[in-house]
Amino acid sequence: MRKKCRGASLIECTLVLMLFLTIMFSIFDLGYVFFLHHTLLHQGRTAARYGAVNPGDLNGIANLVRYGSTAAPPNHAPGIFGLESSMVNVARLNPWTPEDRIVITVSGYHYTLVTPFIAGRFTGRPIVVGAPVEVQ
Repeated sequence: MRKKCRGASLIECTLVLMLFLTIMFSIFDLGYVFFLHHTLLHQGRTAARYGAVNPGDLNGIANLVRYGSTAAPPNHAPGIFGLESSMVNVARLNPWTPEDRIVITVSGYHYTLVTPFIAGRFTGRPIVVGAPVEVQ
């Protein structure tokens, strides 16, 4: 009887380990995606608040999303999470009317998953943030 069960614990351990590692990597990936999305949303909201007071500074608003500062670095390096200038769109809708708004769209950003069976590089959904322009 003992010879028939030999190696069974090794196979059981391997199966349980695969399931455990998949769950652990999934938790890591989910946390990373939430962190990336929340950080980009925060950057967009911060830039929208700045744009509500300074609606004429569209480049400064876009730089605030990408770098966290209204001034771009001299080497034009990619921003946080590799944001390029083409990934951040800043628009002023209905200027000089009561519906005057700053709208910021962050699109085309990528995140990489490492979980087995779903690993790869994915593009995130666009993030759109808007704020009414303050009357001056």
